[in-house]
Amino acid sequence: MSSSGDIIYEGLIVTTIKVNDTEDKVTFSDSSENGEEAVFLKDIKMNSEGKYEATKVQLDDAKSITARGFGANTSTPLFIVHGFNVEPNKVLTKDYSNFDKDKLYYPVPVLWASEGRTSSYYSDQTKNTIMTGKAMEKLAKSIPNDTFPRKSLVMYSMGNHMVFNGACGSVQPDVQFENIFMVSADVPYDIFHKDPDEGYLLRKKSCGNKRIKADNFFGMLAKNSDGKPRGKIYIVWSKDDIALRLSKYSNLETRIGAVGAGWVDGWFKNSYDDKVIRDEFREYIENFDGTGKDQKTNDRFKHSYQLESWTVDYYGEKSKLIEQE
Repeated sequence: MSSSGDIIYEGLIVTTIKVNDTEDKVTFSDSSENGEEAVFLKDIKMNSEGKYEATKVQLDDAKSITARGFGANTSTPLFIVHGFNVEPNKVLTKDYSNFDKDKLYYPVPVLWASEGRTSSYYSDQTKNTIMTGKAMEKLAKSIPNDTFPRKSLVMYSMGNHMVFNGACGSVQPDVQFENIFMVSADVPYDIFHKDPDEGYLLRKKSCGNKRIKADNFFGMLAKNSDGKPRGKIYIVWSKDDIALRLSKYSNLETRIGAVGAGWVDGWFKNSYDDKVIRDEFREYIENFDGTGKDQKTNDRFKHSYQLESWTVDYYGEKSKLIEQE
């Protein structure tokens, strides 16, 4: 199959989107649904039929690519799970250049099937993310710990919902990350609390059972020989986030990406108290307040700052802490 146009993303990605195998390539489209497995791809371009064409990458090659990074010998994979209302083309054409200066991480976008329409927020939240969460279990098997012994995870916006409520809904995914970054997280503020609100009836299936999911989620942190986590869960949040303010009213719960961890919600008691966080989590959860930070990304909702220079610098700083141990 002949292809046309330039490569729109040269680097490595991993996707749960169903791909069609050709002789030496795979193809998929913006309308493709989630498949039964996760695959690594590279050199993605648009072919003559208007579909995406890419080269499938085997595990050993994927390991080599992430280790090489942007010319560095020390880079490790940073898996970046995108959010709601993002078709593949939008993910693959984002500006990842801020990683060029930080050789510690090699970004690996994680694509899942989103409707790509603002009007589809509800179906993305209740159907696509949960279905993709199940596919994330397959993703966990596709990034085994012995292949990528060092790796970290970024979840942006509804990508947090996909992992927390989908992948961690009933079991702990069999994958370990040094650091987990929750950016602009579209999940409830109290998921790590000692006493989270479990009486949420409207979407109990997709958003309830917070304690069980928090246990499964926390279990994805890589451990040292003493059994303690190597890194932390970092909440990167902003009061400026208009999208998450609106999400609060849609979901009837304040979002952690708008207030950070340790928020106490309610009439006349809005405040911070880290003692509300579960004792076993508290030492390994850290807030980063991005309120007022520059957002060069053209986003009128002040929600898309996961690839800004200050955010990428923050990822790198936390990676260095582990390297220095």
